[in-house]
Amino acid sequence: MRIPLFVFLYFLSGCSPANTDKQIASADLSTGKTKDDLLSLERKWLEAEFALDTAYVSSLLDSTFISISSDHISNKQQELEGIYENISAMRKDSIFLDSMKFEEALVHVYGNTAVASFIVHTYKKNKGKPTEKRTRFYDVWIKRGENWQAVSSQGTTVE
Repeated sequence: MRIPLFVFLYFLSGCSPANTDKQIASADLSTGKTKDDLLSLERKWLEAEFALDTAYVSSLLDSTFISISSDHISNKQQELEGIYENISAMRKDSIFLDSMKFEEALVHVYGNTAVASFIVHTYKKNKGKPTEKRTRFYDVWIKRGENWQAVSSQGTTVE
């Protein structure tokens, strides 16, 4: 089957670097509200983890969710089990979240896909003694209907 030359050129022009750059530039001009909403979801996600509210965390995670760590990849169910085990162990050892703050937060929205990157400082009390941990997150979100759901997350401890 032969494709007419003008059809081929039309599709080829849609793949040109100039057109791609325009699409990316317009994607980054998304509303501040969407970016604020996603950062709010990130904060609620972490608060729910420390509150052992895995039902809420589950509602944020897409069925295809994967979490990437230095030594393995977890699916949604494995991630929820890991959250429960980790926070339960912290509570058993008398380690409780005191507060947290975000820094270097960036959100780029591309239609129904978004990438969020940030460092979260968690301030905890370990048997009454204050401790701090910094973790850089890189999360990918997709919008399903009216709701954003995380499809991938990667967290790395920052020294």
